[in-house]
Amino acid sequence: MDVWIVLTPILKVLLYLAGLAVVGTKLFDLHFSKFQTIDNMEYCNFLSKKSCLYGLIISVGMIFSIAGNLGGEFLSILDPIILELALTSKAGYATIFALIGFTLTVISARYELVSLKFLGWLGIGFVLLSFIYTGHSQKSGILAQILLLFHLICVAFWLGSFFPLYNMCSSANTSNLHLIAHRFGIIAIFYLVVLIISGGSFAYILMNDISLLFDTSYGNAFLIKMSLVSLLFLFGALNKFKNVPLIKNEPTVGSMQLKKSIRIEMYIALLILSSTSILTTSMTLPMGG
Repeated sequence: MDVWIVLTPILKVLLYLAGLAVVGTKLFDLHFSKFQTIDNMEYCNFLSKKSCLYGLIISVGMIFSIAGNLGGEFLSILDPIILELALTSKAGYATIFALIGFTLTVISARYELVSLKFLGWLGIGFVLLSFIYTGHSQKSGILAQILLLFHLICVAFWLGSFFPLYNMCSSANTSNLHLIAHRFGIIAIFYLVVLIISGGSFAYILMNDISLLFDTSYGNAFLIKMSLVSLLFLFGALNKFKNVPLIKNEPTVGSMQLKKSIRIEMYIALLILSSTSILTTSMTLPMGG
């Protein structure tokens, strides 16, 4: 069996995780920096730097994966000609964009200078560009790419907030946790609406026929992904209407309940990203979309 058939989707999932963590942490800091404790701000900075470093390593792995797929053999990754072809392919350019994005973001996070903050946002832009530059969206036109961009920003905010919130659940400052979790529930409504509209529109552009959801393997995989997303929304509603209010009345119990819920959401998110990786790397659009 070709090793890259297995490794490429795995690397793609890891790249999703690193990229969404970087973008999501940046968005979390944008919305809640005024309300975070110093400890959590330091954690967010640490998370951003670590995610960037992992992203750089995974991006290099992706370049070898592209070369391996082009050459058809594992040792193709050592062939300079094939590596050059890999780097100059669309997937190669996308990976280079990711490398640039992670590099700029880690520089910004590492030195924390006001003059370098713009590098962080520029890096975020490159990371997002790497996700929309290739794949099904690129083949479906500029509208599909714009929709995917908005979709990714919303996904990043949602999933990227898991780690900072999870970290805060172990803090003794429950009033701060309640304030941020409550505000997150309010802001998330906007992101959720945009996520659903952009994601639904993007899916329609790709398939252009609802019946393909049921009649094709791609559509079936997409439905499974949507079921997992719906489950994630259910846990989000549970947090908003039960666990977050509980923090105010019973801080210790509420914090532990929220932490447990976020942990489950992380596992669901991993399944969603895995299904996304399979859809984008191992499956073709129905009817040659």
